[in-house]
Amino acid sequence: MNGSENGDDKYYYNNYNYNMTHNDLDRHVNLATVAMVTGLISVPFCFFMNIGIILGGIAVVLALLSRGSQPKLLPQAKKGIIYGTIGIVVGYFVLISSFYHVLTDPTYREQLNQMSEQMNGESFDDMLKELGVTTDQ
Repeated sequence: MNGSENGDDKYYYNNYNYNMTHNDLDRHVNLATVAMVTGLISVPFCFFMNIGIILGGIAVVLALLSRGSQPKLLPQAKKGIIYGTIGIVVGYFVLISSFYHVLTDPTYREQLNQMSEQMNGESFDDMLKELGVTTDQ
């Protein structure tokens, strides 16, 4: 007597939904997992040269591509979209606050002028004047 005759199929076969979302051979699952990992990495990298914005965008695109022809997104893809969106939002917040501090705080502006003179031979303020941008400082 096998398990299917007395209704014990659940002991012989795993849950279909679990197998669908954890099947390493399915390219959609792999793509969703890569999207989740990329989105997760994008969050701390928001603070390093704005790489988090790029990684967050990649995570969202990969998560959407992992859907394929399936009616719903895999759980990994949903997490990838959430983490990627957090990475994009925090990355843009850091970028905007950096511009704000450079344009309003004299100490940050002086540091930027010194770095610009070392790298380009002229200060940031001189470059802005060449472009026709006037500053209050």
